[in-house]
Order: sequence, then C-alpha cells, then structure tokens
Amino acid sequence: MKKILIILLIVAALALSAFLLFRNNYQKMRNAINTEFSKVQAVNLAGKPDGNYTGEFGSFLVNVKLEVTVSNNSISGIKILKQDCGKGYEALATTDRIITANSPLVDAVTGATSSSKSIMIAVWKALQ
Repeated sequence: MKKILIILLIVAALALSAFLLFRNNYQKMRNAINTEFSKVQAVNLAGKPDGNYTGEFGSFLVNVKLEVTVSNNSISGIKILKQDCGKGYEALATTDRIITANSPLVDAVTGATSSSKSIMIAVWKALQ
C-alpha cells in the first residue's frame, strides 16, 4: 500500500510539473505574439517591386511561414508554406481578409486569434 501511495505521489508531481511547464510556455507564447503584433502597422506598397516575399513568425504552439505575392502595388496572394497549430485553428480566412484589405491589419478569426495574429505578423514581416 505504501508503494502505491509513493507511485501516486510521483505521478501527481510529474503531472503538476508538466502542467506548470505547459502553462509557462503558453504564457510566453501569448506574450511573444502580443509583443510582435503591437509592432504591426499598415504597409505602404507604393513602389514595392512586384514579386514574392517570404515571412515567418512563431512561438511554442503556433508557427507559420508564408509567401506574399505583391503585384501592382497590392497584395495579390498569400500562400501558407508551413503552419503549426492545433487542428481547426489554422485561421486560413485571415489570408483572404489581408488580400481584400490590402493590409496585414485585419480582424482575427474567432477562436483562432493566435494563429490569425501570427499570420498577420508574418505578412507584415514579409513586406518590410
């Protein structure tokens, strides 16, 4: 009985440690996204040469690498090259919103805010 209690205490301690580590990394991710997102601004594409520009951003659970196509001083396409996020949290509508607005600053997809912000940050970085 004593061995079972010790094993249960060890398992509980490991589970608590894993939870605290995850929570800490998750909070760091949210802080990194919010810090970078606060730098994102509208982009002046006047005079920007036509072409493809690569941008990426990521932290912990959410990572994205993409290619932004600029033609005739506007964003004409965005191709996600690589994305890591939870299933159902891809926020792919964000790319359409950016193209329509011709700006990396758009409304985030409900329920996928971190993925949306990561895409916006990556687009902004690509166009810098």
